Amino acid sequence: MAAKTYIGLSLGNDNSVIAIINKEHRAEVIANEDGEHKTPTFIAFSGGEEFHGSQAKHQLVRNAANTIAGFRDMLGQAYSAELAAKHAGCARIEAAADGSGAEFVVGGEAGSLRVSAHSAAVRYLQRLRATAEAYLGRAIEGAVLAVPARFGAEQRRALAAACADAGLPLLQLLSEPAAAAAQYGVGGARDQTVVVVDVGGTGADVTVVAARGGLLAEAGRAHTDALSGRALDAVLARHFAADFRKQHGVDVLADAHSRAARKLLQAVEVTKRTLSAAPAAPCAVESLAAGADYNASINRTRFDILAKAAYAPLQAAIDDALRAAGYSADQIDEVLLCGGAARVRRLQAAVAARFPAATRVRDDAGELDEVVAAGCAAQAALIAQGAVPPQQPDAFGVAARVLAAPVGLRISADCLEPVLLKNTPLPAARTVRVALPAGETRAYVAVSEGEPVPPRADASDDEADASDDDDEADEAASEPDLPPRYRPSRLLAEMVLELDAATDATRVDVEFFVGTDAKLTVTATEPASGKSITAEIPASS
Repeated sequence: MAAKTYIGLSLGNDNSVIAIINKEHRAEVIANEDGEHKTPTFIAFSGGEEFHGSQAKHQLVRNAANTIAGFRDMLGQAYSAELAAKHAGCARIEAAADGSGAEFVVGGEAGSLRVSAHSAAVRYLQRLRATAEAYLGRAIEGAVLAVPARFGAEQRRALAAACADAGLPLLQLLSEPAAAAAQYGVGGARDQTVVVVDVGGTGADVTVVAARGGLLAEAGRAHTDALSGRALDAVLARHFAADFRKQHGVDVLADAHSRAARKLLQAVEVTKRTLSAAPAAPCAVESLAAGADYNASINRTRFDILAKAAYAPLQAAIDDALRAAGYSADQIDEVLLCGGAARVRRLQAAVAARFPAATRVRDDAGELDEVVAAGCAAQAALIAQGAVPPQQPDAFGVAARVLAAPVGLRISADCLEPVLLKNTPLPAARTVRVALPAGETRAYVAVSEGEPVPPRADASDDEADASDDDDEADEAASEPDLPPRYRPSRLLAEMVLELDAATDATRVDVEFFVGTDAKLTVTATEPASGKSITAEIPASS
């Protein structure tokens, strides 16, 4: 039987990406007709023709009134003046006559044309489907589509309806942070708590994801429109506009929607992208204003200085997401970056500054603006293999009872070794193996609920500064020990397993099981003798 043709699709507000898992079992991004891996999420009308992608985005300079952008976030949304203002400068946005939402008003040869957000999404998805089919040479039989975690039920239904009307068979809506986490390899055998930082063209999303027993669950999230790829473009545009004004006495940003302003903004997109990989980048615009060409360059250090203040909203969103999830920064195992704007090195450093040095900040899952689409493609491949049934709710839409606090072994009054972490979906089971000292005849097991250990305050300068002699004498002892991440908060059970005299090979297996009723059962077993003891702890009220 031939393999099914399933794709992964990231429908962004600014750019979209299509991916498929190839014969080498790797994610492969499908190039559009222009040879680009990402397709701008724009539609334009001119001279009786309809344009999509880069051709439509180029219309912003000369034909902005007939160019549609931002329709994804308008799906399933009522019209509001705030919504219209957010996308000012493109096609006019008005309330639909039937009250169904927002409509774009564009000019056509036969008069004005009203295009609903649903119709715009259908037109665009049809073009993406045609692009994928032309690239692969066969019909698309199914797609896993990424959806922002912040989308509500109505927006998700509207997105699914657009897929249906575009003739794109929808296998599953997958939350963007779940897709990113999957592409980074999160969700395997190891329990992890990660933060997904997605910085796209129009905003940034921060999501705390708990990976427990192969399942992903959203623990908390935050969104900001204050930092985005466009916000960083604006930083560069202001810098170059000031330089042009100094040279020619013309302020190209006096009207933010002028042709000159749009030409400059499109040029600095390329400059920003180049700075992510090179120490310096040019900015060149032909006939920017007053008939004058503009050519300049900027180095990465200068850009970092100019953009430094722009990262504060993202750092605040990280704090908000952690607070909503009930985690501290030192409880996060990894930070996963995605979105095109997350390439900026200074932005990555600003994210890393919110976490301790032990928390790894990762950008190694491929091109950052392709991570979500690749994760969707991987999910589509699992569905094709029958490993995951289609038409399931998305990874963050499953209502399941979760563990409210970590439980584990009490090592000391200040240290808990967690076995089941907070936000583990129930039912859940884990087993840990404990060694005993030779000659020991009793295994003592203390089971506790835990809480995070507050971050240690930095030592004072007086304590940190020691004499040269003391430094030399204590060099080996001065290596910093990682503090425990959890401490006992409530003792749940104490057990003593009587044994024969332990040898160096003696081990005790301690199994934790929490049912859907949240009752905890802990069993300690010495495999060699078969001796065991069990404690049952009812669910907390």
